[in-house]
Amino acid sequence: MEDLLEKTMTEPVKEFEPRIAQLKEICSKIKPGTHHVSLVEAISTILPDLSFRYRTTLSGWYRLGGLVDDEDNRIATNLRQWAEAESDHDMFALYEQYGGADYYTTRLDGKCHYFVAPTGKGAADFVQLKVEEMTEVIDRPLFVNDLVPDDLEDLLDPQGAFAARVDPTEIAPPRYVFHSITDISALVSNQLSSEGSDLRYIRFLEEWGKTTASSKQRFSDHFVLKLLPFLDRFGERKTEATPVPVKKLPLPSDNVANMSGTSLSHFLKEYDKNAGFPMAWYFNMLVEQKIWPQIATAVYMDHQRNYRYLADKDLEVLENWIRFPYVFGAGALPTLL
Repeated sequence: MEDLLEKTMTEPVKEFEPRIAQLKEICSKIKPGTHHVSLVEAISTILPDLSFRYRTTLSGWYRLGGLVDDEDNRIATNLRQWAEAESDHDMFALYEQYGGADYYTTRLDGKCHYFVAPTGKGAADFVQLKVEEMTEVIDRPLFVNDLVPDDLEDLLDPQGAFAARVDPTEIAPPRYVFHSITDISALVSNQLSSEGSDLRYIRFLEEWGKTTASSKQRFSDHFVLKLLPFLDRFGERKTEATPVPVKKLPLPSDNVANMSGTSLSHFLKEYDKNAGFPMAWYFNMLVEQKIWPQIATAVYMDHQRNYRYLADKDLEVLENWIRFPYVFGAGALPTLL
């Protein structure tokens, strides 16, 4: 999967491929900092034509780590490899040998840091750099509830693993790991010419360019793209892209859906002001859903009644969405009209 990920991310930016090894080396040498200043400065030495800025961080995920004893001494850096070598897939034999050893698995708590570098005025005109930050901590006893696993996968991800977690003592300090660098403009061009691609994010980018948002701010000032590479049913490499707001704002309360006219226009104006760009409510609706589609319908109905507060080009985008709605994520759209 990691090979697929790297190939998918770097294919649209052939000119960066010679720099991948250098980016990996820089990430391995720089100590993580609060604002990632040292990392950005180091990257600028090998990519001087790109001015990267830190935008946002996504966290709350982890990967399987290694193995330590009850005094935090390292037994293995990779739990899967250790278990395969020690057990030959015989879990009972592994339990007999190590059941009383007081071994603990570790996990790699992860964060994804996103950096962007503008390359033009269009919404898709930027290069996105993604760097992971990993911290290895103690996770749980090797044998959860002192039970013999059914197989290797049951050892690695047993039932009750979360409840069995212990105090997450840090085993190794945080470290950067290079993940990917992607020219979004090139990615868009590739996907437009590739059948079967998910083009919702391209519509999102195009709509940014059609609204008043583009006259005030760059797209990459306010959104990054969460990219997920995958193989389609024909074995072709594809990339699913989901916009992620840089600034997280509270979701509207349920009563906003019942607003109209002056109260609704004031709410949207204040929301956009807090977000820092026009039509923030519309673009955040597409990625957050919840109550937003009902609000969009209320805005549309206001304008049908000639109570107008959207710019003409913003209204045009909204009207098109009413006719051909789309959102990101698994939630179903409500009946709009």
